[in-house]
Amino acid sequence: MQHHVLRRRRRSNTNLPPALIVDDVSSSTPVALPDGGVLYGALDDYNFARGHLVKLDKDGQFAGAYTFGWDSTPAVYEHDHTYSIVIKDNHYLSDGPFLLTQLSRDLEVEWTFRNTTTQACVRQPDGSLVCSYTTADGETHENGFEWCVNAPAVDASGNVYANAEDGYVYQIGQGGVLKTQTFLNQALGAAYTPVALDPRGRVYALNNGELTVFGRAH
Repeated sequence: MQHHVLRRRRRSNTNLPPALIVDDVSSSTPVALPDGGVLYGALDDYNFARGHLVKLDKDGQFAGAYTFGWDSTPAVYEHDHTYSIVIKDNHYLSDGPFLLTQLSRDLEVEWTFRNTTTQACVRQPDGSLVCSYTTADGETHENGFEWCVNAPAVDASGNVYANAEDGYVYQIGQGGVLKTQTFLNQALGAAYTPVALDPRGRVYALNNGELTVFGRAH
């Protein structure tokens, strides 16, 4: 078995940006690609706290990067003898926009979907929702909510499923078209977790300690 290591460059010896950082504070997980390559979301000390998504080829050599990678575990959509990569794409320091982005195998943008929710909601015991434009700590979300520490999922038809900090599970079609959004229990303060699909097409999402399962109709 071959082992490949990404090493830091000494910034004093090059005009290139410094090397990326692998750190336990990031929730990124390596993702294997159909062509034998690997994606990994890494931190950095520049690029407005966005990190980079790094692509390595099947031999472990650098094959490209996209300008967001922190806390990123992409979904891979195989289609038409190629594949696409779906990632969250947050702009943190400017408080938005907060995007889901689909990339080509060469890490070129194919489409984006922007979170535009501005209210934080909480589901009440009777099932009703209480919503506010201002959160309990006085924050507002004029630019939407983050796609927060989660991995999207994509089905065989190219529909993307993701949960966001606003408490909704989104279904987004190819081209970045919103199909459905379903509120779970709570915006903010809930676990920001991956969405999963099973072989029957059911969607699993966790929010505020409760697992919700959606059928094919979702």
